Amino acid sequence: MARKNVKMKVVKRPQMSPERYIVQKGRSLGFYECLINGDMRDVGLAVIVISKQMPSGNFIIGLYLIDFLCLGLKNTYLRFNFSKQEYEEFVEMAYKDTNEIMRCDTIYAHDFIYGAIDYAKSLGFNPNEKFRVTEYLLDPDLISDDIDKIEFGKNGKPLFIQGENDNATRIINKLNETVGKGNYHYMRSGEDMEM
Repeated sequence: MARKNVKMKVVKRPQMSPERYIVQKGRSLGFYECLINGDMRDVGLAVIVISKQMPSGNFIIGLYLIDFLCLGLKNTYLRFNFSKQEYEEFVEMAYKDTNEIMRCDTIYAHDFIYGAIDYAKSLGFNPNEKFRVTEYLLDPDLISDDIDKIEFGKNGKPLFIQGENDNATRIINKLNETVGKGNYHYMRSGEDMEM
């Protein structure tokens, strides 16, 4: 009996995108470390890096740029499948403008990020749109009652410090609408700040 040449079709499974991987598996990965800039109270911005280790040993990194005085989560970045050396280089770059990088407790990092987002939402500002992915590196169940002990704003009022890319007119109009004139502070970019 003659054999027929049967061609087998090899079906390749599509590779999962980093975003999809994080949405599906990000919360189940263990935390590697959480970092924050030690000078955040001096500059009014917190840079929080949260890293998780993949089964391969490589890292997924979420960076959260937080204006805890007014705007909340201004920006967030994701880095996927970084080696240990790439991770260390990323951390060095992320904190190049600060003289102190501190490890912080995972629960504190969650309280700080979610607290700043909630504070900003109360003022009418939503978190950066990329948070729809980077939020899956966080675990909302880690938010503690200590979230209420973190001071957002300055002396009980929002403090808007105009950044290079901020639409000051839109932000001030929103503050006028949500908290009213005279119920917030405003500084132009480059002005000295007393924290």
